[in-house]
Amino acid sequence: MKTASTVAITALSSILLLGSSMNLTAEAAPSRAANDITSKMATATATASTEGEKLAQEEKDRINKLLEQNPYDTYVLYVSNELKKVKEHVPTGSVSSSEVTVMGDQSPSFDTYEAYIKRASALKEAVPQQPTGLPEGYTLSKASIFRVITPKEIAAIKAEAKKLGKQVYSKPFKKTSIHILLTYTNGEDYIALSSYQHDENEKIDRGKSYRYKSAKDMQKERPNLKGQIAEVTYRNFVNWYMDGKSFQIETNSGNPLTKEDLIKLAKTAVKKQL
Repeated sequence: MKTASTVAITALSSILLLGSSMNLTAEAAPSRAANDITSKMATATATASTEGEKLAQEEKDRINKLLEQNPYDTYVLYVSNELKKVKEHVPTGSVSSSEVTVMGDQSPSFDTYEAYIKRASALKEAVPQQPTGLPEGYTLSKASIFRVITPKEIAAIKAEAKKLGKQVYSKPFKKTSIHILLTYTNGEDYIALSSYQHDENEKIDRGKSYRYKSAKDMQKERPNLKGQIAEVTYRNFVNWYMDGKSFQIETNSGNPLTKEDLIKLAKTAVKKQL
């Protein structure tokens, strides 16, 4: 009886173990299937992402070769978030800027006038230049060209890409500046030449006459200016409008150059482009 009981218990244990094993196998089957599907989806996503990255990199490489030949050029590159597999929340009426990259030196600075004027001459606009009769002792301390891409331009290149059915698209960036600044110094005195590109709808005085204002006049008009804007200084300046841009020459308040001196410099301070 004892042996029979032992056999019975062993048989019952085997049945229980078999049943448990069958349940585990049944549960494992759908789990493996789900894992297989997840793995395939991940592989497909990774492949798509890799292909997108490859297309974007090929276009970047192409642009870099063009920039090697023409270092003064700049390009705008659009790569859709869909291609990059990036989900981005963009408010209604706004445009995603993460899809657009500017390649090339967008806002360069120069230590020499020769380097500056070579780059500035590539712009399709009138630019500040070193005026004739620059007072003795003044040397260029810095020159900068500022160029930015606006939300309107980002929207335009994205629209062009969609119209052409392209997820990777590039084009040359506009050959114009938003602001240029040349600064000449002589001890504590300075002469700054600058230009500004205004929006065509912006209301400004577009007259051609040279308008002068002294540091004393500025201080009378806005006596609390220093308290309103950090590090602001009152200055003498002449400004005028030419070829769709506004130009200005300014000096520090204690500079001995007169109104007539500044207007004389202003008359040769603009290089017109062909």
